[in-house]
Amino acid sequence: MLNNRVRFGNMKRVNRAVWALTVILMMVLGLVLAGCSGSSDGADGKEESTYSKIVAIAKKGRSLADVKDELKDAGFSSSDYEVKSDTDKMVLRASNWVVQSVEDGDKPVINVRKASDIAQEEEAKKVAEEKKAAEEAAAKKAAEEEAARKAAEEEAARKAAEEEAARKAAEEQAARKAAEEQAAAQAEAQRQAEEAARQAQQQQQAQQNVHYANCSEVRAAGAAPLYQGQPGYNGKLDRDHDGVACE
Repeated sequence: MLNNRVRFGNMKRVNRAVWALTVILMMVLGLVLAGCSGSSDGADGKEESTYSKIVAIAKKGRSLADVKDELKDAGFSSSDYEVKSDTDKMVLRASNWVVQSVEDGDKPVINVRKASDIAQEEEAKKVAEEKKAAEEAAAKKAAEEEAARKAAEEEAARKAAEEEAARKAAEEQAARKAAEEQAAAQAEAQRQAEEAARQAQQQQQAQQNVHYANCSEVRAAGAAPLYQGQPGYNGKLDRDHDGVACE
């Protein structure tokens, strides 16, 4: 039983030692990790601060000479950044180059282009835009002229159609008037014929109703002489048969 108590006490001391060692190791490891993290953050912070400061100065379109002067005034040296041309040519005279962009990296890289190249490109762009505008204006003018020509043709066709319609209407009106006049003439001729027939019939009836027994009655009625066709004319009264009775 005594041996058991001794063994238990020894185990208890060993466990305490292990626990203490474990705590010490964890504290050391924490310090190491914290130091690494702090060193990395510090480096990143420095790089980020350098890049952001350079970007704030090296804006697109600025002269490289002006940018370099301001970077120098801000405490930067030429070893803090790189300058790279778009054609990989060596940048000798900073005043001839213009900033295009800034790239982040181990060292910020200021990308530049020659001012003369930019001017030529802008001039070429301007010429192309003017050419395009002239072509669009010419195309617009041609379209307007074509539209005007078509409108004139349509107007001429419409006017010709109206004139043709008016001519046909006039011909139809003239034909209708001629037909009406012809119908009226025919009606008048028929009326006159009917009137002549009526008068002839009346005359015939009158001749049939008037009768003279002799020329004395004709003279007494004041109708002498009687001509053939007049009421009361009778061939018996016309002795010489010359168409005149009771001469």
